[in-house]
Amino acid sequence: MKPVEFLYLSQEDVIAAGGLDMDGTLAAVEEAFRLWGQGDVVQPIKSTIRWGPPPTENTRGRIIAMAAHVGGGVDTAGVKWIPSMPGNPQEHGLPRACALIILSDPHTGLPLVVMDGTVVSAMRTGAATGVAAKHLARQDASVLGLVGAGVQNRTQLLALCRVLPHLTEVRVFDLRPERARAFCAEMQGQVRPTLRVAESARATIEGADAFVTATVSGEAYVEAGWVKAGAFHSEISSWDTTVQTLNVYDKIVVDDWQSIRHGAKHVSIRAVNEGVIPESRIHGELGEIVAGKKPGRETDGERILFNPIGMPMNDVSEATRIYRAAKAKGIGRVLPLWEKPIWV
Repeated sequence: MKPVEFLYLSQEDVIAAGGLDMDGTLAAVEEAFRLWGQGDVVQPIKSTIRWGPPPTENTRGRIIAMAAHVGGGVDTAGVKWIPSMPGNPQEHGLPRACALIILSDPHTGLPLVVMDGTVVSAMRTGAATGVAAKHLARQDASVLGLVGAGVQNRTQLLALCRVLPHLTEVRVFDLRPERARAFCAEMQGQVRPTLRVAESARATIEGADAFVTATVSGEAYVEAGWVKAGAFHSEISSWDTTVQTLNVYDKIVVDDWQSIRHGAKHVSIRAVNEGVIPESRIHGELGEIVAGKKPGRETDGERILFNPIGMPMNDVSEATRIYRAAKAKGIGRVLPLWEKPIWV
């Protein structure tokens, strides 16, 4: 019996293998959504460790384990272990989130790679909004609003600039104006539209053709009157939008309704549970739209909300892309698992 080895990829290795290639990430994530819509994904409910009720995730933090098998040409199983500690940047000088991903051969169960998952996680989250916008936003959208100037909106911006080619203006708001200014200065050289700091969340959203809410706010602030006809809204956060605001949307699209129901904290399920909207108002899952089973945007005037929980399949699909590129380029370190198994 041959010794068993696996590849180890540091964050630097992931980047060298194409981890910051948003076009590649968009393709990997859209393929995962298509396979999900076709029923070729196995994905259990994610497990969450938290130190209190759901709102404490934005204060004390959480750790999530997310597993999936993605079929088709991906044909890989994997799990992402991702702690998210909001106090890290200010208290420890560390990123809020750090992640590890393990990919396994679904036929032997043997590990293929252990890799940094922080870049993969951030990129696939931005790409999920990008795929949603491709199918749900007006393709002539010119004004984008970003509420929150953290890591998440960096990848949201990168993805949206690729799928919405007519963007000319990006408004950025953060409760800390210096963060918004730094965000605009950093990202202006990476994207085509002009970035500017907005004075408030309302000024960011009103009149925007597309907007993203990606904050750690514990209080809802997005109001129905701010959302223009034809707007696309990606709610990456859990608490930014009031449940009453969901009445203004013509379509509400999620990524995994079963997981959202189980988690019970995203605005779409809270609106249902509180009786603000009936469950029938949930138009469907993005995978169904990508697979052609349900329509995306049908008219220019539709207001559409995308409310994702974040799907392990997207981590697995994107991590598989990075793993295969690293193997082809000879990137990373090979580590032994065993010379000979102790039991067979």
